[in-house]
Amino acid sequence: MGLGRRRTTSESIGLLTTGERAAGPPAPQAYDDEAGNTAMESTGHELPTWAPLPARADEVFDELAARVCAELRVERALVVLASKSGQVYPGAHGLPEPWATRRSMPLSHSMSLRVVSTGRPLVLRDAREDHELRDSPGVVDMRIVAYAAMPLADVHGRPIGVLSVSDGEPRDWSPQELATLHGLAAEAARRLQFQALELAEREAVATAARAAVAATRTADAARAAYVEAEAAADRARIVARLSQDLQPAETLLDVLRGVDRFVRSPLGATVALLGLADTGSADLRVWAAVAGGGPPTTRVATGLHLADAHPLATAVRERRPVPVGSRLAGEAEFPVLARFPVGAETALAVPVVLGQHTAAAGLLVGWGHTRELDEPLSAVVTDLARHVGHALDRVLLRAQRLRLAATSPLPVSA
Repeated sequence: MGLGRRRTTSESIGLLTTGERAAGPPAPQAYDDEAGNTAMESTGHELPTWAPLPARADEVFDELAARVCAELRVERALVVLASKSGQVYPGAHGLPEPWATRRSMPLSHSMSLRVVSTGRPLVLRDAREDHELRDSPGVVDMRIVAYAAMPLADVHGRPIGVLSVSDGEPRDWSPQELATLHGLAAEAARRLQFQALELAEREAVATAARAAVAATRTADAARAAYVEAEAAADRARIVARLSQDLQPAETLLDVLRGVDRFVRSPLGATVALLGLADTGSADLRVWAAVAGGGPPTTRVATGLHLADAHPLATAVRERRPVPVGSRLAGEAEFPVLARFPVGAETALAVPVVLGQHTAAAGLLVGWGHTRELDEPLSAVVTDLARHVGHALDRVLLRAQRLRLAATSPLPVSA
């Protein structure tokens, strides 16, 4: 800047003061470069996205800030960490409210940004005379006048914060004071690096633990999916076998025999009822296969109608699955069960859909013991009913065709 100056202790440790007293009032500049330019130079490092420590008081850094104030006899000392999201104060002494409680400020209030951006100290006798800072909230609202700040670097040497001191009156910072501030900044930087590494290490451990938990959950989910896929494959094989067994069926009893073999093993059921209502009829004819009861036979269904409160009639009428969890619960919900029991403790009735024939049908599968009617079991019985529907369709159409041929034989062409 053309001002004569002598080398001081502060310069020997890399500090740049605002000028010599012998040359008159010190110029309010942050530093002198070789060209005498006071423009802010960047270190080339971007601010981190987040500060390495949270926005809360840290006992170690609060004690250091108090020691700085005592040794330099200043009103305020701050350990400041800057990031793209703002600046936080893990260490503070003399900081007014609400900042003392909040321990954070937006970058718009920062007087430390110049130091962090350049990586070089900032020493001001009177911040009100600095053209970049005189209108800043720190100077105007917090009444900062004398100001000195040393950069704090992370373990990679990148500036991420400052150790700053300030007073409410102009002050000529002595080389000894700046050297003391420089030494305390080095101590703060070491403590900061240690705590940041410790925090990062804990986070790495936590991240690894979360990853291990996630991997375990993924493995458990994959194992469960594999078990479910195996169960689904077993059900598909069982239903496919039933479908093949029903292919040669020509009568209702053939269909019922195929159903009987299927529900006994592998379903372990003790009874199967097949209900059929002819087109336009309100009566429901029922065929039954009962474990230990010999070959499937026609069962007397005196008085059972489609409109009755009975699981099988309800499934046929409403075209939906009807579960019966227990005999007592079933009789309470379906009163007709008392006079037309299904011979089971637990039962599931499902509609049987016919493709071409216009009759309505249903299937009821029952167990002699109480069991859970879970989704896989319901899916198997529903698939069973679908293939029974295909077989019934063929059987009923064939019987209809044979009756028609017997009553009205086709004429023989000449």
